[in-house]
Amino acid sequence: MLVKTSIMMRKEILATVVMNPLAVTSLHKLSLHILVEQADSGNFIASVPELPDCMVEAETREIAIAVVQEQVKAKLANMEVLTLEVANNPWTDFIGIFEGDEEFAELAQELRDERKLNANH
Repeated sequence: MLVKTSIMMRKEILATVVMNPLAVTSLHKLSLHILVEQADSGNFIASVPELPDCMVEAETREIAIAVVQEQVKAKLANMEVLTLEVANNPWTDFIGIFEGDEEFAELAQELRDERKLNANH
């Protein structure tokens, strides 16, 4: 079963996406990051940047980490991870656009030279 949809931004179609849910394989591991910081109050805040609604503030670092881990497990318990492949990447339209353009080649060389000068200072 193929699912075809379009990604839109500002009413423009950026890409047509074709997903094949039957071709998705099971993931046995998912690596997420837990950020731990100490608040002004002395409490610890643990959050998961990949899951914005997984954040907790607790009295100790260990409790904050344990609670946010439980939040992540609960959130992911009923989720499905799919692979998304984008066909007709809009960035590929620009590859080679300035090939053979002498003015652009000169400008590009000037930029490279300028970057070398800035890197040496």
